[in-house]
Amino acid sequence: MLNLTDWSTKNIRQDESHPTWLEERKYEWIPLLKGVMFRLFAGEALILVTDRERDWFANYVAYSVNKTSSRPYLPILSINALFPQIDKAKEEELEIALINDYLDNLFAKRCFFWYVGKNNSARAKLALSREGGFLWIFDEEMQNSFTLQSSDNLVDIKLMQLYRIFNQTLEAVLLGKVSLD
Repeated sequence: MLNLTDWSTKNIRQDESHPTWLEERKYEWIPLLKGVMFRLFAGEALILVTDRERDWFANYVAYSVNKTSSRPYLPILSINALFPQIDKAKEEELEIALINDYLDNLFAKRCFFWYVGKNNSARAKLALSREGGFLWIFDEEMQNSFTLQSSDNLVDIKLMQLYRIFNQTLEAVLLGKVSLD
């Protein structure tokens, strides 16, 4: 059984989508990935939130993450499914508190956010309202996040490659091919 760092490096090098750019940034990526895996496999739910420009990505992940029947279903859900009126908030701070209360009740205070997008929206504020999220932030660097550039012509492809590696990691951990130690 390989540790997550060795397995991830090998997987990035051999993946048919050729995410060679990710190997250069593996020391940013792998610690974030490891933290998410620990929390998911400790029984926490992962709530995916995106900015509006990347709603397509949330829809794709929500559709595909539990599509395979060869593994147990994982508690990875889109905020759009849990709270479809997310963009109708009137008083942002109050609404964020109410949504967090709702999620705490729904998941017994055992959930965290996966945010993909720019850091300038109500959705970003919601995702950043809890510590320890899985953050893919666009156009600025933040501590404990993975930064992408919206001006990159290949950014959508990179999002899909990151998700592909994430999903493969989920499967490898579930099947005991990867150790999180």
